[in-house]
Amino acid sequence: MQERKTRPKPFQNSLSALAQFAMRETGADGYALFRKNQDGQSLVRQDAFGIGIDESAVTSAPAGVVTYRMGTDGILAFSFQDESRARRVREQLDRIAASIDAVWSAAQTTGRYSELASEVADLEVRLMDSKIADRVRGILGNRSDSNPVEAITRHVEGVLRPASAGRVLEQLSRTLEEEVEERRLTNRAKAILQSVHGMSEEEAHAHLRQTSRKTRRKLKDVAVDLIGRHPLRENVITK
Repeated sequence: MQERKTRPKPFQNSLSALAQFAMRETGADGYALFRKNQDGQSLVRQDAFGIGIDESAVTSAPAGVVTYRMGTDGILAFSFQDESRARRVREQLDRIAASIDAVWSAAQTTGRYSELASEVADLEVRLMDSKIADRVRGILGNRSDSNPVEAITRHVEGVLRPASAGRVLEQLSRTLEEEVEERRLTNRAKAILQSVHGMSEEEAHAHLRQTSRKTRRKLKDVAVDLIGRHPLRENVITK
């Protein structure tokens, strides 16, 4: 039996990375991301780093703690031991927090994708069911068909061919899976270039793209080749 993949929460990597980026750029000493519970009152911690921020600090907003609303059900808080610094970097922190809010809101809409896929599958099944049942009932009510068995078997076979929506979803799934894997390998290759050759993230990305164009190979293949040539370094990076 195939094991089910554990799916991370939508955009959790982006939210953590952006919050830690905000800490680095503004000199914050910690952050915490909370989601409102179903009762709409209590808060559940989703992510945190650095100096701890508890629920009471978020609700009372003492000096040195800067809070932001995330969508309709989230709260992001940053802590500063140096209150004067919090005031100086507030504009910069506001801009990054706006980006985090946009990602948080996007995460809330991803559940609708699953609902739509489920609705499409349900509607297509209902349509196929109707096509088969209507044809069979039509033949049952009219015996003039010279070979009803042949007609029904061919009709069922035609209706049950891979549904158009199913084909589209399968193709989209394969395409996205390939893109996710390419990005995963590219990120590992960039980390090696940054570690081995001291490149910046942008320089490493440009190097991989340039190599891909020059050699006329897919970016994924260039990344795999680089990872294979630096196995020890890659193991250290990914630990």
